Amino acid sequence: MSYLVKDRAGAGEIARRMVPAGTVMLSLLVMALPLPLAWGVMPNLALLFLIMWASIQPRLMPVWGGFLLGLFADLLFGGMVGIWGLIFPLVVGAVRIAESRMEGHSLAIDWGFAGLLVMAAQLLAWQLNGFMGLSAPALPFLVQGLITVIAYPLVASFAARIQRRLTLSGS
Repeated sequence: MSYLVKDRAGAGEIARRMVPAGTVMLSLLVMALPLPLAWGVMPNLALLFLIMWASIQPRLMPVWGGFLLGLFADLLFGGMVGIWGLIFPLVVGAVRIAESRMEGHSLAIDWGFAGLLVMAAQLLAWQLNGFMGLSAPALPFLVQGLITVIAYPLVASFAARIQRRLTLSGS
């Protein structure tokens, strides 16, 4: 009987560990939906969730996880394979470096840092697409970056709710 209880706790722990990657994957799927948006551009929700999880649960969002999620994004959106597979782990690494040097968090500082990361990621994606021969104007990448930065507080509050639930279920 104790074996069954132990096994359920193990399954629960595995499920809890999958939540960060699952939310990034789910946000990628939402981004792929043909939603009629007034502004015509979907915020990069997956990138925001990646930044959030790398910050609040770094053990559950390793750099290699960012790589795999980036490859999933490349395959899902039909772009050049490897662009987001490169950018996502770079973002996770940048968050890790910043977290090791920062003390405490405030919404303004986190929002500003996430904004810098988002805009850098969008510009890098634009440049890498150009290097791969898929020349596109920079404006759509920048507009998506701006809308993504504006969406940060919403994603941060959603990730914080999920984090609280994970913390409560883990204790």
